[in-house]
Amino acid sequence: MTPTLAECLSRPCNDLAAVRIFAATAVLHAHAWYTAVPGLKTEDFLHVFAFTLDFQGVHAFFILSGLLLTRSLIDRPDALRFTVARLTRYVPAILVSALFAALVIGPLVTSKDAGAYFTPALAGFVMKITTLADVNAALPGVFDRNPEPGILFIPLWTIHYELVFAVVLAVIGALGLLRFRRLVLFGLVATLAVNVVWFWNGEEHLALGGPHHLVRFCSTFGIGIAMGVFADRIPVSSRMMLIVTLVAVPLGFTNLAAIAGMALLAYAIIWIGFCAPPLAATFARLGVWSYGFYVWGYLIEQTVVYALPGVSAWAVFALSFPIALAAGWASWVFVERPSIAQTSAIASAIRRALSKVRTIGREASPTVRPD
Repeated sequence: MTPTLAECLSRPCNDLAAVRIFAATAVLHAHAWYTAVPGLKTEDFLHVFAFTLDFQGVHAFFILSGLLLTRSLIDRPDALRFTVARLTRYVPAILVSALFAALVIGPLVTSKDAGAYFTPALAGFVMKITTLADVNAALPGVFDRNPEPGILFIPLWTIHYELVFAVVLAVIGALGLLRFRRLVLFGLVATLAVNVVWFWNGEEHLALGGPHHLVRFCSTFGIGIAMGVFADRIPVSSRMMLIVTLVAVPLGFTNLAAIAGMALLAYAIIWIGFCAPPLAATFARLGVWSYGFYVWGYLIEQTVVYALPGVSAWAVFALSFPIALAAGWASWVFVERPSIAQTSAIASAIRRALSKVRTIGREASPTVRPD
């Protein structure tokens, strides 16, 4: 009997992490060209199902996050712990990478002298990167002669969206709206309708920036949410993967390419995760390091380009991949895993603090007595 997605998710082990390393590698590959080739634009890359491969990689992140975060809320409807878990997962790794960039990489590659480099602006840089307030923040004189000058952490702009979506999802979960399947279905249909209209002619609205990306990410994260809510209705099998592929591929040459690609990608994610295709388990082991790989990747590529002027994009990718993988491993072992382990303790401390505040508030309230 074909298992459902809900049954697959209840298993103790899966290969979903393989999707993360595939997606992060697609982003690293594209960024190798951006860092090495001056003036390159998104329009210059190969588009498959209306988007570049790195955009499809980011879509995979959002679909998978929507799915797993929704299931997490359904299985454990604790909005506070859910929010703390997102922060302990994302923020410490970014903080460490920003500090390393400012205090180690920066002094080695800056064109400024020490007096001009070591200023209070370094703290501002670390704060902007860590809070995602400005992921394009630059360090004085760092990489200013690279083809893509100054930028160190451009991949982080997508994490900003993902964190915002996670907070919105936490609110939706706290309100109990995930229980209303018809409401979830209506939201998905409405979102995908906007998707079809917006991407009818591909990425013609790319120049609009934020609104364009918001449609992309709402669509993919929304697909993930719907998969999480309707997990007990979604069969998972290689046969279904074949059917979805046969339907989606012809649509990839029509005006429905964007939505067809997202649907195909969504099912491919659960197929890779639960149907044990060749090498999925091997890549899943690497996928545990994918977040650090993603966070550090662009900084590493910029450093390679600085160290080897005129290096080809393929060489940037080949040299950066193992270094980014090592950085991902170190980030997971020494930063992410220890910080994630503190999630319950932090959530409990916040609850205690909130409880004390409420108690103090009640005690401070004046008592009104009848005359």
